[in-house]
Amino acid sequence: MFFFISPNETFFVYFYFPCAKIDFAVKKKTTRLVSKMNEKKRKILLAAMKLFSKTSFHQTSMQQIANACGVSKGSLYTYFKSKEELLSDIFGYYYQVLHDQIAAAKDESESFEENFIREIAIRTRHYYAFQEFFMMQLREIHGLEDPSLNDFVRRENNQLIKRTEQQIIAIYGGEITPFAADLNAALKGMMIAYLGEIIEKEAPRDFERLACCLFKQLSASAKWMLDEKPQPFFSACLHKNQEEQYADIIHPLYFIKKLRAIASLEKNASFALDSIMVLEKELLEVNPRAAILAGMLFNLKSLPNMKSIAEELEQAVSRMPEMIQ
Repeated sequence: MFFFISPNETFFVYFYFPCAKIDFAVKKKTTRLVSKMNEKKRKILLAAMKLFSKTSFHQTSMQQIANACGVSKGSLYTYFKSKEELLSDIFGYYYQVLHDQIAAAKDESESFEENFIREIAIRTRHYYAFQEFFMMQLREIHGLEDPSLNDFVRRENNQLIKRTEQQIIAIYGGEITPFAADLNAALKGMMIAYLGEIIEKEAPRDFERLACCLFKQLSASAKWMLDEKPQPFFSACLHKNQEEQYADIIHPLYFIKKLRAIASLEKNASFALDSIMVLEKELLEVNPRAAILAGMLFNLKSLPNMKSIAEELEQAVSRMPEMIQ
């Protein structure tokens, strides 16, 4: 099943992936995965995101944000102590929504190719949904004054780059490794170019078809590189110094899905499911509370059939990037 999280409301989704031989037409009303976030705070994040994108972060005042949200400036400061803190939460929300969509859509029963095409569709849909903010990042990210925020964004982007390169190698084989960085750059460039045309020309937003189209072009490039073996433009050492820092990270939602699948095996299945539900909701917060996570993990580790997976989940949670404070 494929979920798409709208930045606005819940809605129906109906997806079909013909080129990947994925024949699943899913028509399912989904609830927002980011469900427990305070709605007022979420409204502020989205309004500020649009303002920052249109007038830049530095030129947008807290009063303008308050006006856009229909709240007083004083009320705004009860949610965010400063404009910098607000921007930090925006980046956290932006990347969290993307990661959660990818984790929720992954299907282990399908091929690397099928999952990769689905992920391309998720990414292009996400970039379109947050198009103003996406373009702002391309313009202003190097001008951010907060070093911790710069580090956070760089870490997230590098993690996405590494993930994409690993998927490329899994699909095309080890021989493509020297060209994985070039193919990743080509894919990103094609995404930006196609999205720019879609936005400018108000073209139909068929992101599943677009994902298939991008994948075919990527495959053609991969074949040419394997056949001709040109000198790679980007060297593998581009991320060599970050190899240990950005080790493979399995998203906690992957383990949540595994736990839910075996909950019925427990004698106290309702207790297990309640703990999983609370844990999932907390993980989907912009700033998950450590006490809630620890409590629910303790519950799950106490159940015999869930202990080993709960321990893996605990490790995955411990490796989650820290949110900007």
